[in-house]
Amino acid sequence: MIENLICEEYSSDKQYRYLICKKENYFEVWLQKRITDEYMGPDWYDYTYIRDYKHVTDTLERAIEIGREGLKNLSGQEEQ
Repeated sequence: MIENLICEEYSSDKQYRYLICKKENYFEVWLQKRITDEYMGPDWYDYTYIRDYKHVTDTLERAIEIGREGLKNLSGQEEQ
């Protein structure tokens, strides 16, 4: 569950995103993939967690670096 969200960034194609949450002494980085559902209609979408892609680190700078690297690996594109 995401609590204390402090940063969110998307891949250029919006198919993936990472979230950074602040905990007491560390940061959590969560990677998510965009999902759609035909039943909900063509404009509906949400993001779901990618298993085994949660990371924990001690600084915000390192958390952003981990998140951007994750987006790069998942989307196959260089992120800005």
